Amino acid sequence: MTTPTLDHHLLAARSLARAKANSVIGQCGLTTNDREDIEAQLLLTLCRRAPKYDSCRSSIGTFASHVMDREVTSILRYRLAGRRLHLSRPELADGADLDQLHVSAPSIIERQEFWLDVGTAMKQLPAALRETVLALRCGSPTEASRTLGTAKSVVYERIAQIREAFLAAGIGPNYFFPGGAQ
Repeated sequence: MTTPTLDHHLLAARSLARAKANSVIGQCGLTTNDREDIEAQLLLTLCRRAPKYDSCRSSIGTFASHVMDREVTSILRYRLAGRRLHLSRPELADGADLDQLHVSAPSIIERQEFWLDVGTAMKQLPAALRETVLALRCGSPTEASRTLGTAKSVVYERIAQIREAFLAAGIGPNYFFPGGAQ
């Protein structure tokens, strides 16, 4: 039998899950059809993490929000990883996953042209930006800042400059779509 306090927490958790699910609709290919699945995933994760709750460290609301935020981040990372997969190794991608993302893998020739364009754009970058690109190939901005011996803020500034240079060279999110490549 549930107590009024537990019922209150469950209702609050459901409302929080709904709000967090609504906030990611439209990102990484998530649609309104995914809302219920996201809500359920958030609530399941909260239930899984509930034994780790420590009332001395935070309120139940703060704990639930933190757990759900981390799970939303995981969901978005997973979706982004699925989108990136087709650029580098489409043979590893499950055909159903590509259909779900509404993305078809580029042909070998398209991928070769893409990497040639990336190489050309990189040659035009100043040395510091080229080093940053290479450091980011192997890790996160935090890891790149350690590798380069610079502050994370410097790496993020360079990322913005690299993004601008690549966009100017016609390398952007719509590269493989009709009219996307320059």
